[in-house]
Amino acid sequence: MHLMEGATNSMTEIVSQLNTGITSATLFGTVGQLMPWVITLTIASLGLYFLRKLIKGASKGKVRF
Repeated sequence: MHLMEGATNSMTEIVSQLNTGITSATLFGTVGQLMPWVITLTIASLGLYFLRKLIKGASKGKVRF
């Protein structure tokens, strides 16, 4: 029983620290910093995907998008 009380107290401390540490300003600030990387990786991934399809189809004389 004593072990569970310690776990409950530590869990409430963790939750309270998360509630005070994460605000909408810090969350959107972090997301704003990550968005250029996400957009760049998405464009690069789609470019590689279509390039692989183009190369695969070129060997058979077919090109499909």
